[in-house]
Amino acid sequence: MTLPSPAPSRASSEEPDDAVITERLQALAREAQASRTPYIRDDSERYGIFCRAISNVLSTELALFTLAQIIDGLPTADVAWDKRASDLDADHPIEEHSTLCPVVMDRAREFRQSSDPDILSFDPKLLRPFQQAPKGSRLFNIRLIEMVAVAVHDIGAFVFQLDLRMHQGDIKAVEQWTNAPPDSPWAKLVATRPTLFYHAYYFGADVYPRGVADMVGYWAENRILGGVTVFDRQAEERAPESPPNVYFSSIRARVSVNYYQLVDDQQQALLDFLLAENPDECQSPLPILGDERNRVKVDFERAIDQHI
Repeated sequence: MTLPSPAPSRASSEEPDDAVITERLQALAREAQASRTPYIRDDSERYGIFCRAISNVLSTELALFTLAQIIDGLPTADVAWDKRASDLDADHPIEEHSTLCPVVMDRAREFRQSSDPDILSFDPKLLRPFQQAPKGSRLFNIRLIEMVAVAVHDIGAFVFQLDLRMHQGDIKAVEQWTNAPPDSPWAKLVATRPTLFYHAYYFGADVYPRGVADMVGYWAENRILGGVTVFDRQAEERAPESPPNVYFSSIRARVSVNYYQLVDDQQQALLDFLLAENPDECQSPLPILGDERNRVKVDFERAIDQHI
């Protein structure tokens, strides 16, 4: 996955204005989306590994509950408040949304059972190395993690695009509720919030090729995996066959606001779970949340500069 674009600075006589920057980002996003290709179904061991990895992630109760919330149309209260710095006002009506009804959970199970990898597509620059790298190599493993992250993102976006919104109530009223004065800047900002399924660093619906659905995809990564998965592209260019450990960007409560690199044990636990032939016999490490072990951290602005 790629990082969100930094907020453009105030325009000067030598700098493009915000509208120009947005147009450029939109063009790049459309180009990247258009270049994607499906992973053609075959009988290869690699394809089987990929499908099993996706199946293992979707088999978790965490993934089921995450997809169910998207189907419902609103996160539950505990999830909505699970942010390091929540932007929800006190007494927000989401507090009343404590559980999901059984019919929503049933619909999520139906989707999980019928999910098909054929709906997914990938950047050839990702798919090709995964198909060509020696199985079990570091390059293969890192690209497998990236394939899974892209899949989780796209599945979350796809479920949102189904527009099921089974919640019994006015979803938009909950999304845009605030106790701030109607003419205040905060109230005006909240009125433009398109969804409560979002990661604070990935809020560019006007840039993303699928708009709000991609915001939801990043939120799904954050909830299921533990964070949006990003990669040190500069280091990969220097040593293509030996990419460094992946980074996560999490907005969960009590987790670093910085991008944190997974330590070896965390990354290996993730790989073991993705590769497990029987996920019931391999305890899920998800979500993988940063703690005192994750000492390699990069702040937002520096991450942009380093192409992480």
